[in-house]
Amino acid sequence: MKIKGLTPILFILLIILFVTGHADFLEGPLTSFMHMSEDWIGGTNAVGWSIVILTFVVRLILLPMMIHQQRGATIQQEKMRLLQPQMSKIQEAQKTAQTQEEKMLASQAMMAVYRENGVSMLGGMNFATLIIQWPVFMGLYAAIKNSHEIAHATFFGINLGSQSPVLAIATAVAYGVQAYLSLIGIPAEQKKQMQSMMLMMPIMMLIMTWVTNGGIALYFFVGALVMIIQTLIIIVWRPKLRAQVAETFVVKDVVDDALAGRLQSEPTGPFAEAMKAAQAQQQGTERKDITGNVSETDTDSSKSNGRNAGKQKR
Repeated sequence: MKIKGLTPILFILLIILFVTGHADFLEGPLTSFMHMSEDWIGGTNAVGWSIVILTFVVRLILLPMMIHQQRGATIQQEKMRLLQPQMSKIQEAQKTAQTQEEKMLASQAMMAVYRENGVSMLGGMNFATLIIQWPVFMGLYAAIKNSHEIAHATFFGINLGSQSPVLAIATAVAYGVQAYLSLIGIPAEQKKQMQSMMLMMPIMMLIMTWVTNGGIALYFFVGALVMIIQTLIIIVWRPKLRAQVAETFVVKDVVDDALAGRLQSEPTGPFAEAMKAAQAQQQGTERKDITGNVSETDTDSSKSNGRNAGKQKR
């Protein structure tokens, strides 16, 4: 199953865990792991090092999925770059649109061009890896909060059971570096579209790690360092991916048809397919009813004509 198809299943499972109150089911195993690491590593920083090890283990498990996700996003970005001439026409049409209909067509044209060329509006993004990590976040938070020994542990002087502005700021900076690196090699027109989104992540991580405990902040900080490594891998890989897209991607120039409203939006997905099947079945039933009514009418008409003909003969 593709990652994109896995995401809604994982999301439903996560909702079930939250509703049933079992989102922190990893608390016990993670508590045992940190106690074992404390005995194995030793020293005042042992619990902190156990969180670092845990982060690397989780990220290594997810590494193939996350690199696949970043690869898909890079391919989508390259396809968008090749569609930029059509996007420029749409932007010009949006500026010169006068009637409400022209404005609507111009707004729908971008989605139509992307749809006809098989390009995702989300640029290959998916949230599977984030959803998979939520039970780890919840379990780690509960383990630090509910274990007296772990709650009072420190990591190079930072209390892991309390808020840590230092780790929060370090995490935001690390995510900022990762966002900056992810824009290297991206065309200028795409950078403008991506910059606001890329700036949101460091801000969100700053807020999230600021209000939680130092252990969670440490987890996110180490995770950001791993993401920087992943981004560097993609930067090295990007020229090869671009060449691959240039060879295989056939651009469909449909912008004129899209602006003229000649491209009909065709909904896709399981729900859309179910709706189509229901409509087809309903239409089939209606045809049978019409055919049956017509047959009955013809029969009645024949009988009536027969009776009339008999009367005339008499």
